[in-house]
Amino acid sequence: MIKFLSIKKATILNNLGVFYIVYGIFAIEYAIYRNKPEWALWFCYIGLVVIGFAMLTRNSKLIASQLNLLIVYLAIWNIDFFSRLITGQHIFGTTKYFYEDHLLWPARLVSLEHFFLVPLALVAMYLIAKKIKYAWIISVIQGTTIYVILKLFTSGEHNVNCAFESCFPYVPNDDIYSIRWFVLFLSIIAITQFVLGIFVFLVDKRYNK
Repeated sequence: MIKFLSIKKATILNNLGVFYIVYGIFAIEYAIYRNKPEWALWFCYIGLVVIGFAMLTRNSKLIASQLNLLIVYLAIWNIDFFSRLITGQHIFGTTKYFYEDHLLWPARLVSLEHFFLVPLALVAMYLIAKKIKYAWIISVIQGTTIYVILKLFTSGEHNVNCAFESCFPYVPNDDIYSIRWFVLFLSIIAITQFVLGIFVFLVDKRYNK
């Protein structure tokens, strides 16, 4: 029975890993195809590939490092999406593009990752059930590196990862926006790491009963 469960767990993680990598590569290649290579630097596009690799290698710390960058932002995206779907009004305005008639179907397909990226990654963390200590260091290094690349080598036309101006009406654009971006960036990583740490602790405790 234990061997069967181990095989089943391995199958789920392997299939999810391949799915994430393929989806992430598709998103990145679509960005390049549309002649918008800076889109490839969205945290979620990179996160898909990294999480996929982490699933295949059973590295929950690497998964956590991506979720530190993604959970809050994708939660905001989903809240805004369903607010528009149910009430007809956007709360944050982050998903207005999705409801535009001229949006191409491949772009809509890529955007579907906002729905499954976090939940399935949490499932993978549950199955792997390994400690994620210091995952935040990877998150900070990765996020900072991407931010610097965006600021140095892109025009800011597409405002990838909200690096150039606020994506949300509740976060003001001003002369200290860059500082504000980093304060939010580091705060979100710290809070998410703490919550994920509790999640993994409870899962690990359950497995070791």
